[in-house]
Amino acid sequence: MNSRRYQLIVSCLVLFAVVAACSLSPSGSTTGSTAGTVGATSQPVSASSAGGCSNAYFPVSVGTNWAYSSTGSTLGPYTYTWTVTDVGNPGFTTSDQYSTGVNVSIKWNCQNGNLAALDAGSTSLSVTNSSSTFKMTTTSITADGYNIPNNFNNGNTWAENVTVDGTVQSGTNSANSQIVSNVNCSAVGNESVTVPAGTFDTVKATCNQTLQVSFLMQGTPTPAGAPDVVSITDWYAKGVGLVKSVRASSLSSTETIVLTQYKVQ
Repeated sequence: MNSRRYQLIVSCLVLFAVVAACSLSPSGSTTGSTAGTVGATSQPVSASSAGGCSNAYFPVSVGTNWAYSSTGSTLGPYTYTWTVTDVGNPGFTTSDQYSTGVNVSIKWNCQNGNLAALDAGSTSLSVTNSSSTFKMTTTSITADGYNIPNNFNNGNTWAENVTVDGTVQSGTNSANSQIVSNVNCSAVGNESVTVPAGTFDTVKATCNQTLQVSFLMQGTPTPAGAPDVVSITDWYAKGVGLVKSVRASSLSSTETIVLTQYKVQ
């Protein structure tokens, strides 16, 4: 549902929930969870968490917010707003509200201007889906790397690897599951982009993501299907943030997200 590169973890978890909830078998182990809520306990990222959150292409200040619209998704058109709700050391918190009924809160980690959408704290991520019947609880999230670099100099490269273990329940069926996401990105120059919020001089980044959903059978991952190989292109404007994102999935459709309005505090 959420295809923005800078919220990769949320994108992984939502896809994980949709695929797993449709694929559960009665033989899965039953465990309790909170309906529609993901409570993530993360492990420390490999890079140092020290350093500030200042990033020229991603304003970090309380009250800064963005509004986006999506087209081309298999879920149909939707909109969402995204707000920075808290800034501290060494990270900050953002909150999303979607027209689809999903609400998301993420604690970000700042690595000397490189921004990772996962903090080492036990409450780094929560997702509530008021329009869905699946129940999901994550038991661990491990990650390294970051998803927004401190510079977009042409040729700069960066990566992020995320593994999520958890339990998904649908009705009386449940299963232990895992999702693994590996992303590699490159800065590929500058480009003028026009979206509903205006025309912006932007830096352009291209990313390749491999996303694999598995069920854990006695601790061993068993793929639930073919991996999703995704090509992502993002455009960031200095002092504004992400203004456009295009995500082409090998398993579904090509989704385009554009900035409709914003306010930087």
